Amino acid sequence: MGVYWLGVGSAGSRPGGTGFLVLVATFAVAWLAAGLHALARPRGRAPAMVAVAALGLAVFAAVGPILLNAWIRGDYDRFIWVIRQKAPCDSMGGGPGTLWVFGTSWLAAAAATAYAVASGLDARRVAYGVAVGTSLCLVTALAMFPAPEVFAFVLGCL
Repeated sequence: MGVYWLGVGSAGSRPGGTGFLVLVATFAVAWLAAGLHALARPRGRAPAMVAVAALGLAVFAAVGPILLNAWIRGDYDRFIWVIRQKAPCDSMGGGPGTLWVFGTSWLAAAAATAYAVASGLDARRVAYGVAVGTSLCLVTALAMFPAPEVFAFVLGCL
């Protein structure tokens, strides 16, 4: 997954603004660190904090595309406004862009969930992971819905 996100981040056109590039860099670094950690650690369980963070990212990666889709398609005027912006927003309204966002995010969610499950989290730590993911989703929703222009600016669509 980390190599995939590195590829996305180093695409020739490098669409998007600072927020989008920070998001891609965060995903790339997180997945590369998790992969290297899994290879470097001796057999046994991963540190609980890493597994909790992975579960939080899994929740965010699973729910994030739904939030993005609701943000784009929740209002016809906003939908038209979004697809008239520069990349990456201009491709968010179409089928291929939507499939790419959902597919890559849910693939990341599945990988993070598998990592967390293999780490042997107990119920308390699962609750922490879900709380972290829910918090990320709430912060994202607060950035998206009250002022869509701010969210679009962070993505670099304006």
